[in-house]
Amino acid sequence: MDESWEEADEYRDEKILSKILNLLGFESIDMGSFDNRLKYQKLIYLVQNSGLSLGYGYNWYVRGPYSPSLTQDLFEINRNNQIFESGKRLALQNEQEIAKRIETIKTLLGKNIENSVFLEVLASLIYLKKSSAKSDCASLKKRLLTLKPRLNQTSGIEEMLNEACKMLRSFGA
Repeated sequence: MDESWEEADEYRDEKILSKILNLLGFESIDMGSFDNRLKYQKLIYLVQNSGLSLGYGYNWYVRGPYSPSLTQDLFEINRNNQIFESGKRLALQNEQEIAKRIETIKTLLGKNIENSVFLEVLASLIYLKKSSAKSDCASLKKRLLTLKPRLNQTSGIEEMLNEACKMLRSFGA
C-alpha cells in the first residue's frame, strides 16, 4: 500500500468530524471545558439522528447519550489543530445537501445550540424515545427526570423539556 496515501487518510474520521463541527459554526475545538465536551457530544448525536451518519455509536451515560469513540476523536483533534484546519477545507460528497441539513439543525436549535443543558435534555429525550415502548412526551419527560434527578434543580427545566419535546420528530425520533 502507498504510504503517503495511508498517512493522508490517517485522520479521515477526525477530518470529517471537523468539517461537520465547522459547518455547525465552530472555528476550533476546545476540550478544556466540560460544557464544550457535552455540547460536542450532543450536537453530533443530533446530527446523526437527523440522518447524517458519522459512524459514532452511543450508549446511555451520566449526561445522556455518550460516544466514547467520539470523545477519542475530539481529543485527537484538540491535540492536533492541523486536523481541524484540514477538515475545514475537506470537500464532502453531497456537501450542499449536508450543509443544508446542518443549517436546518442550526435553525431548529436557534440560541439553544450554545446551551449544553438544553442539548443534553433534547438528546436524552430522543435516546429514551428510541429505546422505550412509552414514547409520549409526558412519559419521556417523567422518565428523564427520574433517571436524571439533578435536572429538577435546573432553572427553566419545564420550558426546556416542552421545547425539546416539540423538536423530537425533527430529529428523527
